Amino acid sequence: MADAPVLLAAEELTVRFGGHVAVSEIDLQVRAGTVTGLIGPNGAGKTTTFNALCGLQNVSRGKVTLDGRDISSLSPHKRARLGLGRTFQRLETFSLLTVRENILAGAEFRQRKAGGRRGATAIADELIERLGLGDVADDRVDGLPTGRARLVEVGRALANGPRVLLLDEPSSGLNEAETGEFAVVLHQLTTDGLAVLLVEHDMSLVMSACQHIDVLDFGRIIASGDPATIQADEAVRAAYLGDQDEPAPNTPAGSATASIGTAGGGGELTEPEHEELVEAAIPVLEVRDLSAGYGDFDVIDGISFEIPAGEVFALLGPNGAGKTTTLQVIAGLLPASSGTVAVCGRGILGADADALARAGICMVPEGRGVFPNLSVAENLWMATHTGTRRHDVEEIAYQRFPRLGERRGQTAGTLSGGEQQMLAMARAMSTDPALLILDELSMGLAPIVVHELYERVAEIASTGISILVVEQFAHEVLGVADMAAIMLHGRIAKVGPPTEIAAELETAYLSGAMAPS
Repeated sequence: MADAPVLLAAEELTVRFGGHVAVSEIDLQVRAGTVTGLIGPNGAGKTTTFNALCGLQNVSRGKVTLDGRDISSLSPHKRARLGLGRTFQRLETFSLLTVRENILAGAEFRQRKAGGRRGATAIADELIERLGLGDVADDRVDGLPTGRARLVEVGRALANGPRVLLLDEPSSGLNEAETGEFAVVLHQLTTDGLAVLLVEHDMSLVMSACQHIDVLDFGRIIASGDPATIQADEAVRAAYLGDQDEPAPNTPAGSATASIGTAGGGGELTEPEHEELVEAAIPVLEVRDLSAGYGDFDVIDGISFEIPAGEVFALLGPNGAGKTTTLQVIAGLLPASSGTVAVCGRGILGADADALARAGICMVPEGRGVFPNLSVAENLWMATHTGTRRHDVEEIAYQRFPRLGERRGQTAGTLSGGEQQMLAMARAMSTDPALLILDELSMGLAPIVVHELYERVAEIASTGISILVVEQFAHEVLGVADMAAIMLHGRIAKVGPPTEIAAELETAYLSGAMAPS
């Protein structure tokens, strides 16, 4: 379809937030009758680009054209009138209306725009049939499964008669079967010349539905081509998995004390008890048949794994696999719908997040987990809730992260991204945790900074602290991990030593599936 007309294009598109360049000189083309994918790791600039195309984000330079017309200065509703439709990452439907009424809302707008040349009811009926929604046409949307509700949102967008349809993470909340059905629908929609731009984390959907893919990393296009070309591209592999040539050193675990309370508060495990855990092979963390989600969205489904005392466990997988949701359940930030989680043999589901933090489960969240308006020292003092003196908290932190000692009076928000992550880890480590949870340390950081951070993680691991880590730069974390798992579509697809997991990563990340055994 390389000869198909270009309906939507971005030329040298650049977006800045203050001094930060979020998107830099992007050239993008979406052709009639094709599905074009826009993918990239977390923080790559996908959402910023998407919003700039829709008119929800101002651009610093460059332009956006629709069928050759410059629409860069037009508001979102004017772009929609010219034929630019979109859906949203979070499901946006009229939940109290029926399927038919939702699609009629778009069709009636189209009828007014077209001067009444075609009835809104006829438009809605045709789309309901085309999308396979006839059996639920008169049902309220809030009672539908997520996959059917996604189709309703697409139907409402199509009812307005767009020439270009922008889909923002349409697989969010869908299971594998629903995702496969959605790919078929996308192919059917393009047969009449509709152009689709798909921003998506689910690689199985991207690779099955797209004819052309553009890959973003750090705000720039690093690769363009068909699915096979993208899967074979070394720059894409490095963007998703990190540099395989220089993994962080794997340092043997030592021994350390651990403290953990029961769900209702309780005693501590002293060093002898920790040694007993090792001898008795009692895991520091044990997850069994765990399921959880958000509202009607089932994100994780029956996952199980365990972390022995003093080991590092890496939980890997493509965006949207359910990794962060798993961490949030373990840390008490999200309730589970079923299953069990135990720390040092004691069930913790139902305990408040603050109680778990006081008991020794410390989480460094995705992003910058610091208080930006406080100094480095003041951030560390926040860890004194466990009873540790300020002096001792600082001494421990500065010994492990000397650079923080040089900046103890500096406002945390003015530190570099890597230094902020060091501060977050230092604050967590000062509480002497039983389990340290790290979520995407590499977010928005250059590879050399990520490598330095994982050198620090290796040093922490060498003291015997049990660590659960979710990371995009998979090869970095595999260098310090004792065991690892790959998550796909909310399930654990494989658990094994780092060497076995490393061999499966490229297929899992860039196709959304495991290689056939």
